Amino acid sequence: MQQKITFKTSYLFGLFFLFIPFTKALTFNIGFPLKISELILAVLIIIYVFSISTKQKLKKIAVIDLLLVLFLIWATLSFIINILWQYDYDFKTFPFRINSIFDSLLRLIYIYISFFAFFISKHYLKKDERLSKYWITGAVLASIYAWYIFISSGLNLPYIRLFGMEEYPQSLFGFIRSGTFKEGNYFGLYLILSAVIAFYNKNNKIGVFLLFTIITTFSTISIISTLFFIMYILRKFFLRKRSLTIMFLIIFPLSLVTFSVVKETPYYKKYIYSKLIEPSNKLSYHNISKVDRVMTGRIAFKMGLDNLFFGVGPYNYGLHYDKYNDFRTYITNNNEWSISYFERKSKRAIANNVYIEVWSEYGLIGFIIFVFILILTLLKAIKNKNDIITGGVISLLISLNAFPSFIMLFIWSFLAIPFSMKNNIIKNSKDEK
Repeated sequence: MQQKITFKTSYLFGLFFLFIPFTKALTFNIGFPLKISELILAVLIIIYVFSISTKQKLKKIAVIDLLLVLFLIWATLSFIINILWQYDYDFKTFPFRINSIFDSLLRLIYIYISFFAFFISKHYLKKDERLSKYWITGAVLASIYAWYIFISSGLNLPYIRLFGMEEYPQSLFGFIRSGTFKEGNYFGLYLILSAVIAFYNKNNKIGVFLLFTIITTFSTISIISTLFFIMYILRKFFLRKRSLTIMFLIIFPLSLVTFSVVKETPYYKKYIYSKLIEPSNKLSYHNISKVDRVMTGRIAFKMGLDNLFFGVGPYNYGLHYDKYNDFRTYITNNNEWSISYFERKSKRAIANNVYIEVWSEYGLIGFIIFVFILILTLLKAIKNKNDIITGGVISLLISLNAFPSFIMLFIWSFLAIPFSMKNNIIKNSKDEK
């Protein structure tokens, strides 16, 4: 009887992995997009909590689990204190789902859900590594659909929208870049982590396909993270004497010649030079994204300094945006358009950087706990001596520098993998099945 129950819950967990990429497709609008993966996870949480409560002896709590619980406690305290705290300035006004307190509470609930995704993923992956095949299947299905709407939209052809999708998904140059997610950056990171899991499971062709699909996201940070992943897993090859010789005698000189030609082109001057070299306090048509990220980061940093202990609370960065928004004095060449853009009237601003978001919303203590969670995960991956998983964790840490949020379920399910590994592989428990 016990074996039958284990099989069914494992299958349910597999479905959770299968539907995890469908965050803006195959969803139900109940004031916010309710995802199939969230419904499945809710059932798994009940089963997981019940199984813990009925055990005779609880195992010694792992350090990573302790850190996650500490962050949940701190985030909860931050939420409560910021409800009661009276600030001496008016909050920014913009549309809420219900009100600012409900939105903050909803964010706190999502943090709890995300961390439960970690605990549950670790629990099931320790039992059977084969469950990760459901993640790969879901990633392939989402990628095929992403290519379909990417090509169709680019060619201005009609396409079938999955239920729950927005009428006009995020696009760039006429191409839909978000796939089954809300934004291209979300989809880009999911594809990287999915490719990592595919490579880890020896599905190399699928891994290459998933990395290639990142093209459809137009996500700069995802492309950069992918390059870091590739360089990391191939670093031993590049450091061979023969490879170094080829690089110095052929690739390096050829790169210099190519760069000297490219840097004279209008494309380089407009889209590369302006973003990398132009100062962030001088606005131009081509460096708007750079200036915007610097501004949101500055605002978040000052917000965290003034609320050093508990931060401003979950999802409250946007409420305090106007108080710390100094774009009028920081940007030297404001115009009518930039004034309207950076004021963000009736819009909720986000930090667009997970690290600085945590700093501003949960304070110094919350930031330290969060960073320790990530560092411990990286150290665990390194200790497991698996370059693919370690490279995946590194690419994730890089991506968070330009990522909208840390409450995506796929992030925490992936972070559970290093802690599910034993003797350099995920524990195989066919005998337990």
